[in-house]
Amino acid sequence: MRLQSAIFTLGDTLFTPDGAAREGLDKALSLFKMEGVGLGAVTALSAEDAQKALEKAGLASYFRFVLTESVALCRADSATMFERAMKRLHGQKDDTVVFSGSLSALEHARDAGFRTVAVRGEADDGTWDAMRAIAAQSLAGYGELLAEEG
Repeated sequence: MRLQSAIFTLGDTLFTPDGAAREGLDKALSLFKMEGVGLGAVTALSAEDAQKALEKAGLASYFRFVLTESVALCRADSATMFERAMKRLHGQKDDTVVFSGSLSALEHARDAGFRTVAVRGEADDGTWDAMRAIAAQSLAGYGELLAEEG
């Protein structure tokens, strides 16, 4: 099945601690966009703060929307949030991937039937090992994703 949509947990997956885009992310998102993959983000931030963070990192144009906890009325790392984001992207679980640097988000997405990609971000070694164990795929950095495409 061809990848139709991707959901990113905002923050842990996209930004370095200083708010810049993670290395190689812009190229990966550009590739997704060229291939027609719909991109959405979910977050506990306010819509305004999320939009500012995406703009600061130069990533706002890649995402169709940012779904916030206050709009979705559920936690950003919950299965319900991922299902609502998937529906906004007009996707199905078998053609949607959840990218996250949060162990709880990966667990909830996997348990709900989504394909998952663990993104290292700022996870400590123990958390990273747990994330890699439950995710379908893991990326220490987005350069790995680009190497697979090439």
